[in-house]
Amino acid sequence: MQAAKLEKFRKKLMELRTQILNRSMNRRSEALQLNAEDLVDENDHAAAMIQQSVNLNVQERDRYLVREIEHALSKFEEGTYGICEDTEEPIDEGRLEAQPWTRYSVEAAEAREKRAKRFANFG
Repeated sequence: MQAAKLEKFRKKLMELRTQILNRSMNRRSEALQLNAEDLVDENDHAAAMIQQSVNLNVQERDRYLVREIEHALSKFEEGTYGICEDTEEPIDEGRLEAQPWTRYSVEAAEAREKRAKRFANFG
């Protein structure tokens, strides 16, 4: 892959990481501002519990994405960014545009998904 395209993907990954971390910090500060006194009835309390559950799920997804982004950024150092970890073939640039943190080509990802489904049926 050309150096200019690699730099474009590296910048995109760094911007995504910053956005996710900022969003996460904003959610944390919003959660800290909510007091028990604000939850005057059971409906408010139930809504707050549901929101907390949603926030925890979003935080877990964000942590996963940050780990994947950092892994992708480390691949720039190794000179392996854009190379499928399964097939060692170049990943299509369109896929990298959609998911710049991806580890696998479309074909490898589909094969992994099929294997996972097959093994899930046995369990």
